[in-house]
Formats: sequence, C-alpha cells, structure tokens
Amino acid sequence: MTEATTAPKAKKTTKAKPAAAKKPAASKAAPKKVKTPIELAQGIITELTRTNYEETVETAKAVMKSGDIRSAVELQSEFVRASLKRNIDAAREINELAVSAVREATAPYAAKFTEAFEKLRAA
Repeated sequence: MTEATTAPKAKKTTKAKPAAAKKPAASKAAPKKVKTPIELAQGIITELTRTNYEETVETAKAVMKSGDIRSAVELQSEFVRASLKRNIDAAREINELAVSAVREATAPYAAKFTEAFEKLRAA
C-alpha cells in the first residue's frame, strides 16, 4: 500500500509537563565516572581509526587531483609517514595503559609477596 491510499493517523495530544517535574542536570547529581584502562584504550583506537580514515580519504582526493606522478608519490609518502607515526604513538599509549593497569592490579600481591619473602629471609 502507498501512503496516498492509507488513511491519515490521528494526532496524539499530550499535555506539557510542568517545569517543576524536570530532572536536575546530570552534571550536578552524578560524580564524574573514572574510565577503566580498557575504555581508555577503546577511545584511543576509535580516535586512531577515525583519523586514519579521514586522512586516507583526504590523501586519496589529493592524489587524484595531483597533476603528475611525482606529486602523487610525495603525497602518498607523506601520508604513510604520518600514519605510521600516528599508529606507533597510539600503540605506545596503549602499551603504557596496559603496563600501568598490570602494575595497579598486582600491587597488593607484590606487597604481600615482598613481606612474606622478608619474613622468610629473616628466619
């Protein structure tokens, strides 16, 4: 059936809510949530993917508009250099997150192990 042959739907009427019924702003009520290392890594990867995609599209457009092979190769070389640097920086950042997360997770165990080892050594 097409829209021209269907009957128009009746409009629903709703009453406006009074101003007092509105909820207060969330920023005042809820404390800021601390992100986990995995959430931070996901953010880094998402941003990296977005940036790489946008740069790829821009470079492809520039290469297509370039007048000669030399300028096209230069554009692609610069893109590869920038992309490689961006990817290495993101990998380094994720590595630092992972190392700090492992250190934080194992800190209580390391302290207990050190304490037990010192007691054993003293005996």
